[in-house]
Amino acid sequence: MKLATPVIAVMLLASCSGNEPLFTQLSSEQTHIDFENKIEENNNVNMINYQYLYNGGGVGIGDFNNDKKPDIYFTSSFGPNKLYLNKGNFEFEDVTSTSGVDGDKKWCRGVAVVDINNDGLDDIYVCASVWHDPELRRNLLYVNQGVDKQSGIPHFKEMAGAYGLDDTSSTHMAEFLTMTMMAILTYTWW
Repeated sequence: MKLATPVIAVMLLASCSGNEPLFTQLSSEQTHIDFENKIEENNNVNMINYQYLYNGGGVGIGDFNNDKKPDIYFTSSFGPNKLYLNKGNFEFEDVTSTSGVDGDKKWCRGVAVVDINNDGLDDIYVCASVWHDPELRRNLLYVNQGVDKQSGIPHFKEMAGAYGLDDTSSTHMAEFLTMTMMAILTYTWW
């Protein structure tokens, strides 16, 4: 163990010696992703009335059309949520309106990607929060109904109530416990 610490430290320092950037910024003109979670404060919407105002929206990554490319779903505080399908080569297409996953004008926070009905299609669970009206805080579950064969665009149906997941308690984030996670928890706890 005494020898391992200096060896690991040398390896870490050696890996940092290159001048190659790890990431490259891509423009929205190239990616076609123009999502922005824009928050404008006013007398009612501000840090005094809501301390978590700038916690931000969520980002979910999943293969919603089963083409083996990761697609992106963004949640928004005041605007519509957005679903972008990956077209390859870091180019995406906004299919929100066709897919039916815009967030229903709720203040959306976290997003969890899960195959809720085990049909091989990724579904989207969206957490809503903030508003005083419980209906505006009702979480959403967009269940993937399949991919249109001509357009390649997935279509979703909001079904949180049918699955008992339409919580109204001002949720910020959710995670689904999968069999893999249960195996990891079992291994680490026992």
